[in-house]
Amino acid sequence: MNDYLVAVELCTSKVAMAVAEAGSNGIKVVHHKVVPVAKGMSRGDVQNSQRIIEALARCKHEIEQEFGETVTDVILCAGSQGLRTVEYELRAKRSGNNLISQDELLRWREEAFHADTVAGEMVLDAIPQTYDIDDSIGNPPDQVEGMSGKYVIAKYRLILGKINADRNKREVVESCGMNVVRTVLSPVGSAMATLNENERENGVALLDIGAGTTDVVVVKDNIVRSIGVIPFAGNTITSDIRYHTCLTTNIAEVIKMKYGNCIDESNTENKKLVIQGVGGGETKDVSLDFLQQIVEARVSEILEAAYYLIEKSGYINKIPTGLVITGGTAYLEHIKELARAITGMRVRLANAQGNISESSKTSCFDTTACSIVGALIDSFEHESEIATGAARIRTTSAPTKSVDIFAGQPITKLSPRERRRKEKEEKMRLKQQLAEEKAARKEAERKAKLEAELAEEEEDEEEEADEEEEPEPVKREPSKIEQKLTGWIGDLFTTSND
Repeated sequence: MNDYLVAVELCTSKVAMAVAEAGSNGIKVVHHKVVPVAKGMSRGDVQNSQRIIEALARCKHEIEQEFGETVTDVILCAGSQGLRTVEYELRAKRSGNNLISQDELLRWREEAFHADTVAGEMVLDAIPQTYDIDDSIGNPPDQVEGMSGKYVIAKYRLILGKINADRNKREVVESCGMNVVRTVLSPVGSAMATLNENERENGVALLDIGAGTTDVVVVKDNIVRSIGVIPFAGNTITSDIRYHTCLTTNIAEVIKMKYGNCIDESNTENKKLVIQGVGGGETKDVSLDFLQQIVEARVSEILEAAYYLIEKSGYINKIPTGLVITGGTAYLEHIKELARAITGMRVRLANAQGNISESSKTSCFDTTACSIVGALIDSFEHESEIATGAARIRTTSAPTKSVDIFAGQPITKLSPRERRRKEKEEKMRLKQQLAEEKAARKEAERKAKLEAELAEEEEDEEEEADEEEEPEPVKREPSKIEQKLTGWIGDLFTTSND
């Protein structure tokens, strides 16, 4: 199967396999199989390995029977609710005056895969953003090859995921006798399959509303700028319908897809669906108006969350081509009008039709097949990674703190120019710190002086209170008896003296 690539997709509601070959009019998908699986995965993560293995083994068997070849090496297309993105910078010093080669760019990107992460996470993808080469700042990735410079700052958007989630998916694939040679994330695959050249260059946001998760991808200047995952999607709408109507999940899903409307229309107020009871059970009446209210409320939540992620990425005003919606939920009636009302952007619905040949399998043109088709498109563009086994080595090796990727050329944390800038910033920081400490000391001295003055004033007030004269006793007139006694005593002493 040297002329073909095989992709495996693990989704919340299904597993799929596709075989494609490169052609003059784009890739041609010659085989595409989908096997539904219930409660095998939850929001993109493996929940019941046995169910996934059984469905994938059946899918593999059918592909091999039709194709007449044994499938051994595959590309894994999978997403997860635990995906998150961070910015990462790689600073390196180059020796000599050699021009930057493609091999160097690949080694720099490989180094980004070994960036330090928090416990339990790993780097699933490293997407180049810009390159600063000496005094030339912000060079796009497609213009760096052939440039010359001594100091390089390579900026990447790292997509991080849970180690356990990635390992579980690989173990499922390997249990079916297949080896994963490359991984493509579902959001990236959907973007590769659905977006046209104008949208990727001028700026666009892609919204892939699946069963368990909703992927949000922002693309600008042909570069993926941001990826976000919303942990609720089409299954949430189905679950709400099932809860409020007391129907089974399968019936609720059918009702959602056939009668679900994202805009509550007034002409459905008196219309009802009559659901025949199973096994002689009672019939159930479901109001179309109430059904539309449920669908509109849940789809609005998804769109509002997507708008928040786009706004958080910083590109809300930099994507003039608007919003592209794909995935199974894109088939809901009036979803485009509701999205336009909530986001205020241009909106279109998309599938993979513009990026695969017309002779491909019909099922590949479905919006639910965008991720796996995009994984094949992306892999054909990066066949060198598969041929050299770089992807396999990268995704299976444990992250390390440092790797010598320049074969003797030192990697420095900071260039001399950066070091001077850092030293200047450190001096400014120390100067500001000293100024703050001086101001704090002055404030403490002022408070201490003020407290001393208050204490001295209190002591003065106490001394003044002690020095105050006691009031003179009140003089009173002697009583008549005292006057007589005084006079009698005076006469007595006068008589004695005589």
